[in-house]
Amino acid sequence: MRFGQLKDELCHSTGDEEVVHPQMLICLLLLLAVQRADDGALFQCQTNGARVVYLAGDFNEWARNQGGRITDPAFAMTESNGVWRKVVKLDAGTYHFKFNFNGESTGWFAPDSIDECDADGNALFRVKPGGEVVVRSSLSPAWKSQRTQSGVLFQLHAPDAFIVYLAGDFNDWAKNRDGLVSDPKFAMQGPNSDGVWRAEVELPPGRHAYQFVIDGDKWITDPNADERDADGRSVTEVK
Repeated sequence: MRFGQLKDELCHSTGDEEVVHPQMLICLLLLLAVQRADDGALFQCQTNGARVVYLAGDFNEWARNQGGRITDPAFAMTESNGVWRKVVKLDAGTYHFKFNFNGESTGWFAPDSIDECDADGNALFRVKPGGEVVVRSSLSPAWKSQRTQSGVLFQLHAPDAFIVYLAGDFNDWAKNRDGLVSDPKFAMQGPNSDGVWRAEVELPPGRHAYQFVIDGDKWITDPNADERDADGRSVTEVK
């Protein structure tokens, strides 16, 4: 099953509103997380399917949600060119947060690019006394996919994963069944001492879409990919 087919199965319409299965939100949200800004901590979230994205954390009473639903526009992020942003002034300390997609009780997601989470799955980051924002992140130029003599080397920093699969248009999306991957021939090797998983694949010239699948059911984009397609999938190009 291709990603597009999987998306069609996980999304359905009720009247004029498209309902997105919670599993699909993981695929649609391309999360840029948090970094230092001149006037505080800048939170960013890129998505191709949201009507609104809220920022919720222990620094804003979790957006004063009611039963997981958020309606207060004070906690909404501002969208520009598909990227939602919000700056929050924070004192030094450790903070927990998630993004919320469309204010729904099923729309809570921590950014995949932050590796450190608490027991409830909330992303963690720290603000130093000077205002520097510190996160444990999977972003690193050293982990970008790269050409080799025999193909393309795909890499993902996921030290806590039990297994990571590589799925793309070049392997029939790891022959997943309703989003689940279990065939060991699509498993990446790892993790190494740095927590990085790797898979080298011979690919023909052209553009190739792909994703990583953590523990068989969590589909994520490559946080180090330079390009994504219209469906939010990472893209690598072989020339």
